Amino acid sequence: MRLEDWELTIQRIIDETNHEQKRILKPRILTAWRVKLEKAPTFLKPYQIDEIVREVRRRLGNTGR
Repeated sequence: MRLEDWELTIQRIIDETNHEQKRILKPRILTAWRVKLEKAPTFLKPYQIDEIVREVRRRLGNTGR
């Protein structure tokens, strides 16, 4: 799986997380995105979703959260 193919999705998750961080909902947002990515049209497997979430967490950590 190439994360470059999922760049738009990763950025949307980061943007949504940054926007909602003031209300401390990051875990809920990531859980909601996991559910979205399991369903159509992506039908991603759990290990693929984990890879995307790890990348989101890595980038959020680099921005000072």
